[in-house]
Amino acid sequence: MSLKILELKIEGMTCPSCSAAVERCLDELEGIQEKIVDHHTDSGKIAFDESIISEEEIIAKINEGHYKVAGFENIENALVIPECPECAKSGQLVPNTVFQSNLKTESLRKINLGTKNFICFNPDCKIAYYNEEIKIDLSELKRELWFKKGSKRKIICYCNNIDSEQIKEAILNHQLTTWEEITSHYRSKVLEKCEIINPTGYCCRANFKKEIDKFTNQ
Repeated sequence: MSLKILELKIEGMTCPSCSAAVERCLDELEGIQEKIVDHHTDSGKIAFDESIISEEEIIAKINEGHYKVAGFENIENALVIPECPECAKSGQLVPNTVFQSNLKTESLRKINLGTKNFICFNPDCKIAYYNEEIKIDLSELKRELWFKKGSKRKIICYCNNIDSEQIKEAILNHQLTTWEEITSHYRSKVLEKCEIINPTGYCCRANFKKEIDKFTNQ
């Protein structure tokens, strides 16, 4: 074994769930001996067997989804993101960890967890998830996708089931202005399992901050 340590700055992480998501993606690679990913410091320390895997392959794997390695954004996997079969727009890779929480049981059977799946971000499209063989439409979800047109409830934090109206109420009536304050106001036990509960598989905090800014800047 030829062990090597790789230290990286990883952008886009905002909570423990983000760190866990990066570590989970690294679990898919052979040759990784140990990894420590910390969202507080935007850092990743990875021990790997360079006779099995290269630094470039590790970086490309991290860059495959929402998170990016600072200074190495140009290193990408040869991942071709197929167009949505309904609207013909490219979506985004979604971690397969989201399906158990977000799909109805009968639709869950359609998903091949051994392949890559994608989410359609086109607000006008009725498709939620897809790959080259199947498509899952909005009616097959347990909860609405907040960014799709026609959604009755705009859920911003799926982990804690907090929507846009609740954020507005917390700001205007209780002068709460942070994710931590607002989630703690509504939930005695705050959850951070975005890679499992959020239908995109990624942290809500950026969108949460946009909602806060919208109401505090009125």
